[in-house]
Amino acid sequence: MTYDIIQGEAGQSHYTPYGGAREFVRYQGPEAIISGPAETGKTLGALWKLHLCACKYRNASIVICRKTLTSTYSTVLRTFELKVLGEKTPIAPYGGEKPQWFDYPNGSRIWVAGLDKASRVLSAEHDIIYVNQVEELSLEDWETLTTRATGRAGNMPYAQTIGDMNPTYPAHWVYSRDSLKMFYSRHQENPLLFDQDTGDITEQGKRTMAVLEALTGVRRIRLLEGRPAQAEGAIYPQW
Repeated sequence: MTYDIIQGEAGQSHYTPYGGAREFVRYQGPEAIISGPAETGKTLGALWKLHLCACKYRNASIVICRKTLTSTYSTVLRTFELKVLGEKTPIAPYGGEKPQWFDYPNGSRIWVAGLDKASRVLSAEHDIIYVNQVEELSLEDWETLTTRATGRAGNMPYAQTIGDMNPTYPAHWVYSRDSLKMFYSRHQENPLLFDQDTGDITEQGKRTMAVLEALTGVRRIRLLEGRPAQAEGAIYPQW
């Protein structure tokens, strides 16, 4: 069964998540991360969730962030602008080429932030805080964010701290946090790579999977197979 979400006020087309992305988009618990190998659509699913919540709930306050503000602008925000909002959108960015936020016609706002330059954005209360590449964060970073999405903002019926990540080393704190709900995505669930009706790989899928199949070592385990792996000789702090 597919789960179709049609755009409302934004006037865009529709988005259909599958598998782990579908369950992640539906989830309303306080903490959630979607993890999986490269090119499974984790980030796109998370960004559509934010966008749809902003469309649905008036005055919602939502944050897109990464470990650093520079990386937020150069990666996840470009995906949000190009693949979610599109060129013909009534959603107004504030701040020129490096927007500080996006205002929706219903009063909702999606903020842009980095943990290195959190300023007043991440010191305020929000309905959803979304972190791209959670594996870059320390446990202290994550727990600090959870205190900013406790439900006090009150513009949505639930509050969340959510994120996406590639598999990382096995001792990372995400794998042992009891309050965190983990979802998993697969290449076969990405409609750009595999036809969701027949299961056949697409032409884009053949190109993408060929690149991933050529990976070796830890990169292959994490980005192709989607499993945690530790680099040989690496030493990590005890979380």
